[in-house]
Amino acid sequence: MIGHLDRLCLAIMALGVGLMLQPWWTAGFAIGFWLTLAGTLGQIVTSHVRKS
Repeated sequence: MIGHLDRLCLAIMALGVGLMLQPWWTAGFAIGFWLTLAGTLGQIVTSHVRKS
């Protein structure tokens, strides 16, 4: 279960970075920043939880 959450956080981080790098949608930068931040925090939490 934790492994799935870990991979989901990585995917959220990748989506956030992709949104920040795209030039067509100006609100995408702000949304991408918050997604990247949330994914990073989730990655930190899931990496410190004991994997079963």
